[in-house]
Amino acid sequence: MLEAMKMETAIRAPYAGTVREVLAVVNAQVDAGAPLLRVDQVAEETVTTQAPRVEFVAPETSDRDDLTEALARLDALSAMITGFDVDAARSRALLAEYLALRESLPESDTTLVAAELNLLTTFADLCELSRNRPTVDEEDTVERVHSPREHFHSFLQSLDVDVHGMPDSFRAKLSRSLRHYDVNDLDRTQELEEAVYRIFVAQQRMETQVPIVAGLLAQWLHDGRVCTDNYPALAEVLDRLVLATQLRYPVVGDVARNLQFRIFDEPAIRKAREQVYDGVRGSLQYLAERPGAVDRAERIDALVDTPEPLVGLLADPLSLPGDLLEVVTRQYYKIRGLHDVKTLDGHGLPCVTGTFELAGEQLSLVSVAAERARLDEALAVVDAAVGPAPVNQVIDLYLAWPDAPTDGDTLAESLRTALQEHGGAVSWRRVTVTVATPGDITVQRVVTFRPAAEPDAGLVEDKIIRDMHPLTAQRLNMWRLKNFDGTRLPAPADTFLYRLVAKENQTDERLIAMAQVRDLTLQMDADGEIAAAPAIERAVVACLDGIRRVQAERGSKRIENNRVVLYVWPKFEVSADRIARIAQHVAPLTVGAGLEQLTIIGRLQETPNEAPRQVAVRFSYRSGAGLQVAVTEPPTEPLKPLDAYTQKVQRSKARGTVYPYELIPALSAGGTFVEYDLDESGVLVPVERAYGRNTAGIIVGLVTTPTKRHPEGMTRVALFGDPTKALGTVAEAECSRVVAAIDMAERLGVPVEWFALSSGATISMESGTENMDWVSRGLRRIITFTQNGGEINVLVAGINVGAQPYWNAEATMLMHTKGILVMTPDSAMVLTGKQSLDYSGGVSAEDNFGIGGYDRVMGPNGQAQYWAPNLTAAIGVLFTHYEHSYLAAGERFPRKAESTDPIDRDVRTFPHVHPSSEFTTVGEIFSRETNPDRKKPFDIRTVMRSVVDQDHAVLERWADMADADTSVVFDAHLGGNAVTVIGIESRAIARKGWFPTDGPDQWTSGTLFPRSSKKTARAINAASGNRPVVVLANLSGFDGSPESLRNLQLEYGAEIGRAIVNFDGPIVFVVVSRYHGGAFVVFSGALNENMEVLAVEGSFASVLGGAPAAAVVFTRDVNARTAADPAVRDLEARLAETEDNAERTRLRVELAAERSAVRSAKLGEVAAEFEAIHNIERAREVGSVHAIVPAAELRPRLVDAVERGMGKALNM
Repeated sequence: MLEAMKMETAIRAPYAGTVREVLAVVNAQVDAGAPLLRVDQVAEETVTTQAPRVEFVAPETSDRDDLTEALARLDALSAMITGFDVDAARSRALLAEYLALRESLPESDTTLVAAELNLLTTFADLCELSRNRPTVDEEDTVERVHSPREHFHSFLQSLDVDVHGMPDSFRAKLSRSLRHYDVNDLDRTQELEEAVYRIFVAQQRMETQVPIVAGLLAQWLHDGRVCTDNYPALAEVLDRLVLATQLRYPVVGDVARNLQFRIFDEPAIRKAREQVYDGVRGSLQYLAERPGAVDRAERIDALVDTPEPLVGLLADPLSLPGDLLEVVTRQYYKIRGLHDVKTLDGHGLPCVTGTFELAGEQLSLVSVAAERARLDEALAVVDAAVGPAPVNQVIDLYLAWPDAPTDGDTLAESLRTALQEHGGAVSWRRVTVTVATPGDITVQRVVTFRPAAEPDAGLVEDKIIRDMHPLTAQRLNMWRLKNFDGTRLPAPADTFLYRLVAKENQTDERLIAMAQVRDLTLQMDADGEIAAAPAIERAVVACLDGIRRVQAERGSKRIENNRVVLYVWPKFEVSADRIARIAQHVAPLTVGAGLEQLTIIGRLQETPNEAPRQVAVRFSYRSGAGLQVAVTEPPTEPLKPLDAYTQKVQRSKARGTVYPYELIPALSAGGTFVEYDLDESGVLVPVERAYGRNTAGIIVGLVTTPTKRHPEGMTRVALFGDPTKALGTVAEAECSRVVAAIDMAERLGVPVEWFALSSGATISMESGTENMDWVSRGLRRIITFTQNGGEINVLVAGINVGAQPYWNAEATMLMHTKGILVMTPDSAMVLTGKQSLDYSGGVSAEDNFGIGGYDRVMGPNGQAQYWAPNLTAAIGVLFTHYEHSYLAAGERFPRKAESTDPIDRDVRTFPHVHPSSEFTTVGEIFSRETNPDRKKPFDIRTVMRSVVDQDHAVLERWADMADADTSVVFDAHLGGNAVTVIGIESRAIARKGWFPTDGPDQWTSGTLFPRSSKKTARAINAASGNRPVVVLANLSGFDGSPESLRNLQLEYGAEIGRAIVNFDGPIVFVVVSRYHGGAFVVFSGALNENMEVLAVEGSFASVLGGAPAAAVVFTRDVNARTAADPAVRDLEARLAETEDNAERTRLRVELAAERSAVRSAKLGEVAAEFEAIHNIERAREVGSVHAIVPAAELRPRLVDAVERGMGKALNM
């Protein structure tokens, strides 16, 4: 007995038998097609008590070498990757066996890596086919909205890429995947069907494949088998792995990026560094050979500005330490303005002294370089330099130590002991020891000691800056980390990576990577904009390599809120706004690293005449907003641990949502936000409290945003679902606030904007059906508000379950509603969440987005009107909507906008470029020479754009509504007036997917189909009482096929007529080509006194087109004219006279052909006469058309008609 949707279903065995095994468990979910029982059928024949014993002979063992065995394991893993039946436990065992065999094989054998590369290529191809988010390169393509996963889902319905009009990019991805199954083309065959099935299975099991792929990639990090010389395809495979996995499977993406850095970036960085070091050695040799060189100061300055750190060269036997020590010292202390620099030589050791200022104090510096064995001599040199009574003395020691302890604590303790044995060390303000290892000039160990606060306690280490020089720490603002305990982690050379834990909150854990950039060569494009900043980008890659390495080791327990800090030595000599261009090149590198902010600290000189100033360029990542760039003053406060509010922000981010209060700055945009809540008596009142102190899962506020047209501010009531309050579940507390908020909006006469996020009605042991009653009370208030003309705009801010989608529907999806509904890739509307739907026995999809996301469901069905890449962009859509629709209190129409587009502009010169049309300008569409019969196809969007104001944004509504292509809806401006412009598409559009044989095989031009009729009616209703409607129509009528009638063509066509009759405001209907049939019924000026019907010169208007009228209505006239034709009569007479049978046969054939030709000519003749009589002039004479407009005057006449209609409405 099974239960589905709360009802029981009996499952009967197909035959009698004995139950051998029970595979299902009581109260457990059963997958579709899963076995329930294993039954042995009862045989009818007599059962014998004895039978011959069956023996299974074991195969003979073969001597297979380790390479063969390893490749066999890889083959089995490849089978699992491609969707064949290898379960997760077996795949883990196979990986362990393979790695053990791999260790036994020499690294020089390239066979295994080639096989591994093939497996990873297969995984990358299949994973790319299931990717559900756009990449940076796809931001301006069809895949910005339609992901490869959705294209593959559509392909599964037909197994034909042409049926659904798949883009070339998807076809290429699909072809790559099919090649792994030996399928080389996209024609439907049995082999293709089997391969596609395996691809589908592989995608369902991808979670079990990730550990295998990550494990193989991790091996590449730790051995020397992989190099670019042997595997030229490696770079492409890693790139595609990163793109396919960086969001869904960051464990794989992190390791792949680590490999990219290790194999490609790091060698390039190392080579560039060695080239710099070679040049430095040459300059040092020059100075050593010419101690008194005239250009010594210039050469020292040039060495100080070297784009690589030089401290490691002090342990390089090829370097000369005398002048080098001065260069290194000047490099470190450049930001402090080192003065009185002197180079000394004591005990044969180089020594540099100088002074600098810190926090108003004058400090003295002594730097000495020596081998570790000569530390005592170095300290003696220091004593000689500082004198008997040192004050504010800073000491830098640089030690070459070949066999230095590898453990940091051991190294530090050894040095501390040696320094304390030297009596003068405790009197120094600070001593920093840099340990360099000969043979590895990129690795230095740095330990800093200061006198202990307690007397006679000796020296203590400043552990937070271990392995970092104090002056480097000052550049990188290490003081800001005083509220955290830091642990240095392994990182690439010249990069500092720390794991931070807040001292007061052990759950506040972060990673911070820091580096210095000494080269600021910017590459510019042809327009003078920053095209690349190679040194900055290399430093970011190095920092992220360390972060990703830690993330990969932690698996699913990833660390968020990570930071990267760069200090740039050269100054920026560009404007502040152009620095932001760097972010465009850096941002793709940071995806999936859990980065909260990247800060570049440096000096900015915007013009040659102004002094450089210290700035911090911040690239921050905000949920729902993406990358934000700001140029600010350098930070002046310590980094703060997470407070209660920030923790809520982070919890929301971890769930893939945005904490509502984070949206307020974007909503108010320089205006105000006043939070409201219910008082003790249940009245909604303003409250003064810190953000995040809300007690219910619905946040209410009154937001006012000043704009150019509304300097006093656009006022709206805002509602937010709070994901931190039981995932936004709703009960009495939430529903009562919804009702009160709508009451306030109605009282103020303002719209409601709702950031909808809710997991449905509250389910608990304490409350039950009363929560559903409260949901219904909210639903009722939404219904009454919208039926009275109220506007609710919904921005779906996450997963909406149950009650919330019904609220969204009542607010925005019905014929009478005016509000918009915007969705993002992270939002979905479902009646039941995937897990609950699966458990209850319903049919679901792979996730909630497959059930109710924009791409597959809500965009095509038209219930979502707009798509935006994130919530910040969705707010931008909302504000653009308000530009066309916002009504201030007491005003009838949206305020007029300023426009520089001339009202009398001639639309005929507007370019028209479309592959389905031969026209090059809009004027050719209206020309008697190029389109005399007005039957040639053209693009209606081009005509619509030619008419509206060119200096105002156009917002297309329901752009992705499926099967509604022949109706186009714009919100635009005309002469500065906000209008809704509706166009009837005037070119044939191929249908996508399978369609019935009793319907059209394409959406024909000038025709309204059921869903395009619905879109048109909704657009008219949405503008009613708010703004004028302009219809640009080439409308031959409604499609009357059986399919269309079955799909409610009559109902939706009638809805257009109802919308015209009920429309409150001016309507301007313009015939741009043809106007026939049912269009007269639902768009007639007789339906509404405020409707004006215009026609462009040369248009046609009649009840029926000339050709169908001649063929159907005037058949007798056509037949009579055909019979009266002399040629026909002559052949008929000759046929009647002849008695020769052969001649009669020949004449009959000739007569039939002649009669057909003449009839065709007479049909055209009658059709032409009909259209000559029922022309556009006659339509004007009888009042069906009010005026005929020359094409050159189309725009000014439209502006005039709209403004006259508005004036009439204001005077009513």
